[in-house]
Amino acid sequence: MNLKEIQQRLEDLKGRGFISTHRRGPTGIGHTLEQELQLDENNLAIPDLGGRVELKANRKKSGSMVTLFTFNRSVWQMSQREVIETFGYIDDKGRRSLYSTVFHSSPNPQGLEIQIDRGNHQVHLCHKNQMLGTWSVFTIVGKFVTKLERLIVVFADNRISEETGKEEFHFNEAYLLDKPDPDNFLDAFEKGLIAMDVRMHLKPTGALRNHGTGFRIDERNIPNLYEHREQIIFV
Repeated sequence: MNLKEIQQRLEDLKGRGFISTHRRGPTGIGHTLEQELQLDENNLAIPDLGGRVELKANRKKSGSMVTLFTFNRSVWQMSQREVIETFGYIDDKGRRSLYSTVFHSSPNPQGLEIQIDRGNHQVHLCHKNQMLGTWSVFTIVGKFVTKLERLIVVFADNRISEETGKEEFHFNEAYLLDKPDPDNFLDAFEKGLIAMDVRMHLKPTGALRNHGTGFRIDERNIPNLYEHREQIIFV
């Protein structure tokens, strides 16, 4: 299958208007798109684009955050245990924990915020002027590339059918995205489009458990991360 064939299938799908979901719940949109395009998996072999391309479907008005990836290795300027003991809280299981979503230049309830060093292409997790952890943007982009180097993202209007009570989708906008760009990632952090999720706690034994720092974005803003953005289906 080549790009022209994909565009034609998407145009045909757009022309059909609202389509009832094939599966209830948050994953219904992606499953419905795959089924309607007669695909067996969520990526495509497109030779004229250089190989396999990930396919994603998003509700235009969802506003939900999705995890781009998790990463934790060799970033902490303060020991993770000290971070938890200093900025954490007692969770509902009686553990000392720190599960905290952090944005740029806007301290959260724990006083944590993201700061950007454009000169060195770094993202810092800070408390006031105290640096807790540092991530290289090139490393962040590298992690992202391993998952979503090349992407076709399809957006849909959605509604609930008065007759069936089921969700319906009108797939009517699509983009081909390529070449994730470090500067675009820095822009996204500065604009508050990307959030950092710190997710760790101390076990009753005293051992430390870190689930990996998550980097999350409103799924509608994923196109902003790429250098090359080509709209292939127009509203």
